[in-house]
Amino acid sequence: MSQFSIRQYLIIICVALFIVGGIYLKFREYFLPTAIVKIAGQEIKVELAKTPKSQTKGLSGRKKLADNEGMLFLFPFVEKRSFWMKDMNFSIDIIWINNGEIVDIAPNLPPAIEANPPVYYSRLPINTVLEVNAGFSAKNGLKIGDKMEMLTK
Repeated sequence: MSQFSIRQYLIIICVALFIVGGIYLKFREYFLPTAIVKIAGQEIKVELAKTPKSQTKGLSGRKKLADNEGMLFLFPFVEKRSFWMKDMNFSIDIIWINNGEIVDIAPNLPPAIEANPPVYYSRLPINTVLEVNAGFSAKNGLKIGDKMEMLTK
């Protein structure tokens, strides 16, 4: 059995790093950063959708959300936004937020059953959207003007 040279070890290490890096790049979109937000006295663990790719995917394909979990969409500027329910498997509430204040609530939106899902629009310009399980807004008495606070980033 021959001994490996330093060059052979370096080649093996480089190949291993290349493979690990490729795996990371492929799957990093599935591991979004998380934070805790507080809204109407409730703390919610949210995944942060900050990139166009993560915002387009949103909760599509997910089987469910746990109680007090959601997805927070953070946009770099304020404007009217649109969301759809493509490939959704459960109903949600969409909470439209501008600078930490609820400006509108779209409750109990069902998953789309047709090929062209409906599109939901913010009535006012916003820079943040919170998606939570359907019924969360009513259960917790959310209303326009309530504040959302980011507890951790």
